[in-house]
Amino acid sequence: MATETHSDGPHVGSRLKKNAIGVLGAVVISMAFMGPATAVFFNTAPMASGAGYALALSMVLALVICVLVASSIAAFAQKIPAAGFAYTFNTLGFGKRGGFLSGWILVFSYGMVGPMLFSGIGAFTSQFVQTQWGLNIPWWLFTIAYVVIVWAIGAWGINRSAETALIFLVLELTVMVALFATILGHGGAEGISLGPFNPANSLKGFSGIGIGLLWGILNFVGFESAATLGEETREAKRNIPIALFTAVLVIGVYFVLATFTVAIGYGQSNTSKFVADATPWSTLATRYWGSGFAWILSITVLNSILANIISGSNATVRVLFSMGRERILAPQLGRTTSKGVPVVALTFYMAFSLVLCLIGGALWGPFGAYGFFGTILGLGIVIIYILLNFALIIFYRRDYPSEFSIIRHGVLPVAGSLLMLLPIYGLLWPVPAYPNNLVPYIVAAWILIGIVYMFYVSSRRPEILDAMGRAMAEEPESTRTEPIQPRS
Repeated sequence: MATETHSDGPHVGSRLKKNAIGVLGAVVISMAFMGPATAVFFNTAPMASGAGYALALSMVLALVICVLVASSIAAFAQKIPAAGFAYTFNTLGFGKRGGFLSGWILVFSYGMVGPMLFSGIGAFTSQFVQTQWGLNIPWWLFTIAYVVIVWAIGAWGINRSAETALIFLVLELTVMVALFATILGHGGAEGISLGPFNPANSLKGFSGIGIGLLWGILNFVGFESAATLGEETREAKRNIPIALFTAVLVIGVYFVLATFTVAIGYGQSNTSKFVADATPWSTLATRYWGSGFAWILSITVLNSILANIISGSNATVRVLFSMGRERILAPQLGRTTSKGVPVVALTFYMAFSLVLCLIGGALWGPFGAYGFFGTILGLGIVIIYILLNFALIIFYRRDYPSEFSIIRHGVLPVAGSLLMLLPIYGLLWPVPAYPNNLVPYIVAAWILIGIVYMFYVSSRRPEILDAMGRAMAEEPESTRTEPIQPRS
């Protein structure tokens, strides 16, 4: 078992299991983290609340942005296969303080995945049981059960998580694509048209497209999780970029098809009914498949949420692990079992998610909590993506000038960052309803706390900043090479 020595003495088990998965495993975990059925089922309504009938246009823009971000992440991953993702990458681009703040924002954003999805799956399961069998079981009991299940799967190891996610992923894509085919095969409500791609059909104009874009980007959150698996993926420098682009392009096309299909399924003249429907896909499944088969969609969504939580938790736990290993957070989070599983970080995250989703569910109801935590996640990830793009420019220009490409390492990151200002604008104006109107202030407060903590660390515990940006290079099983050292 590998050991790692720090100033406070050695501790055992600070290394993830190498070569645990291949490129397929990384692709599957990224795709499952995006939750193709979950995202479509839960995020269509908030997308439509802004973009209206033009929600497919917002999704196309989200796909373009995420392809550009994937290019930046892949360029980093080709040099530094590490578990810290943007935390590690931005440290090497901006230096220790910039990396610290990036990790601070990232861990907060990813931290919302569990509370968001556990709220949603508990509530949806409760509804399903009530509809099918007439049993009134509180949503929070199901949430607790799911937390235990996800913990058990995560403690089993990353390869088992990938296998579980693959099964659920195949099931959900098969059912959802079949529903798309049925709706489009019937010509929808008013025939096939390109209206869902017309910006003139946005419910709230330019701002509405921005709101749709924010939730469109939220659909994609998770594709970048392949970059958190760099230490556990075989031939990571080659396979992680492949996994990133495969995940974002395949599921991206699926998302565009989904938004186009749901709009066509309602028809442009029924936009007001479409926007007012909190569960538009349930309505369409009943309309086009009949009530006798609509339950299939419910089972599919439950499978998708579970796979989403499994994959999302793996990514979040590995960010916590990376920051614990480097003493930014509690060092216990950076410990692994003899099988290379970061079980301490996993246990902490499951407990954190459960507490937060129960509090959110009590305040706003479980579906309200889903939307609230999801909005925090979306805004935080947009900020991380923008920072990542500019870190890439600095990193390649400074450290790999001979490989610097004006297009890939300059123009494309800037273009992607400019596009991401649109969802930020959409979230700020017009001011959204409570509690989502609190989101920008919560994120800003978290960043401010991070800045204060960073200055405290700089003055009182400078060794923590010195550890920022450690990147596990490819190495023999028994040998630890010196990590790449970031600038101050």
